[in-house]
Amino acid sequence: MIGAAIGGAIFGFVEKSFPTLPTLPILGRAGTIALGAYVLGRNTHMGGGILRDVALAAAAVAGYELGGTGKISGDYPPEMGLHGIASQI
Repeated sequence: MIGAAIGGAIFGFVEKSFPTLPTLPILGRAGTIALGAYVLGRNTHMGGGILRDVALAAAAVAGYELGGTGKISGDYPPEMGLHGIASQI
């Protein structure tokens, strides 16, 4: 549980520190961070343990966003009238 908490803290720091981080369509911001941390974490020379924790925490947040709101956070602001999965395509 401590690893997940640390991963979540790092995920929050990355999301706050890099607000213009590009996102992948359909994955959204949290999903993109999860995928990036997962891919980088597969290489053990780049700190696989902590990056796996970040990937797990970011994937959990992405799933929570989708399940809770039915939307995937991404680059489009709500005032543009775009929302949900279709807006990412």
